[in-house]
Amino acid sequence: MKTQIPLYFLLAMSPFLFTQCAASQKLKAAEQNRETIRIWFEEGWNHNRNEELLLETFSPEWEDGNPLRADQKIGIDGMRELIKAYRKAFPDAQFTITHLFADDKHAAIRYEVTATHYGEMFGLQPTGKQFFSTGIVLYDMKDGKIVRSWQELDLEGIIQQLKD
Repeated sequence: MKTQIPLYFLLAMSPFLFTQCAASQKLKAAEQNRETIRIWFEEGWNHNRNEELLLETFSPEWEDGNPLRADQKIGIDGMRELIKAYRKAFPDAQFTITHLFADDKHAAIRYEVTATHYGEMFGLQPTGKQFFSTGIVLYDMKDGKIVRSWQELDLEGIIQQLKD
């Protein structure tokens, strides 16, 4: 015997079904955003795969919300230049993710970093000294890619460690 679901029941349940679907999509987007940031730090920085992961993790329209460099370009080329500068100055940089949060449109990370100063950066010639610092980065995300980022770090503390 076939059981038929009354049409009025389906109509009554449709808002619930669609909101569940929307919530599921938001959850999936949040997980994708979280994974993008994790990969960028753990694979990109810690395993020197930034260049390889650049197109996968960054939007072509990426912007730095608070650039450390006055001449910071936007887009993939801007991030590529930033990576090269940091890799030249701190080729052994290692990040530890302490906090990582994401929703369907944003992500945020707090990290710890250690690195040795081998190239000019922050107006300082190479010192060969190692530093430890922490930072926070906030991200606007779209389709699992970074559209805009704002990094906050203790630049004064890093410079002081490199000068001492």
